[in-house]
Amino acid sequence: MGGVTTGNGQGRILAIFDLDKTIIDTSASMAYGRPLAERGLIGTPDVLRMMALLGNYMLTTHTEQNMNATKDALLGMIRDREESALRDVAQDALQDVITPYIYAEARALIEEHQQQGHHVAIVTASPSVIVEPIARELGADLLVATELEVADGLFTGGVAHFNKGQAKVDKLKVLALENGYDLDKSYAYSDSFTDLPMLHLVGNPHAVNPDRPLRKYATEQGWPIQRFVKPEPLFAQGAVLAGAGATLALLSAVAAGLAMWFRFREDDA
Repeated sequence: MGGVTTGNGQGRILAIFDLDKTIIDTSASMAYGRPLAERGLIGTPDVLRMMALLGNYMLTTHTEQNMNATKDALLGMIRDREESALRDVAQDALQDVITPYIYAEARALIEEHQQQGHHVAIVTASPSVIVEPIARELGADLLVATELEVADGLFTGGVAHFNKGQAKVDKLKVLALENGYDLDKSYAYSDSFTDLPMLHLVGNPHAVNPDRPLRKYATEQGWPIQRFVKPEPLFAQGAVLAGAGATLALLSAVAAGLAMWFRFREDDA
């Protein structure tokens, strides 16, 4: 995969990856509906709401409205729940609800950066408690994510840091200073126009599976545009889906398929 080079000057090189629709073909925040229900952490109405949000997200682009809606829905579901319980679900269900949706091209690109000695950062609006297992799975050096408020081991329903837009940039600037990253030589990958501030932060911005506004902007700027279309094999880890899990997986697959159809229709337009 071309376009990745080794830095020869002072400072380390950072490769920054958005998560949803860039590394994984789903929403990390909404993908855990079934395992949360199986552990009794949420009820059927919450599962249905998560499925609706996931389907809507897969068919649309990132907007302030749907990002806030996802955050508010998740906060409402887990308020007064144990943080440790959600951490357990995120780890235990990783190979079931996330690994099958990792783009093979994204994994290969991350590995290429690592082979070049670059550090890898996953930057996402999803809560860190959910996405930490994903970052470990991919061998990321850094994770910059939303931080939820916890008191006495329980989620309060508040947010200590909502990691979107300019907030991502502010965190990355701090990390660059602390770790000596040369942002002019660094890379960033995202699908969303809302990540434009993050893409402008580095010398090598890339649009991956871009929404229409980002594709237009990237084309005007002459930025590389990449298309990731190969999720990991569904049963690569031997996972078996049944009952409600099969229903959720089927609906997610339908939503993803329709989203891909619309994207290619846009490309042909």
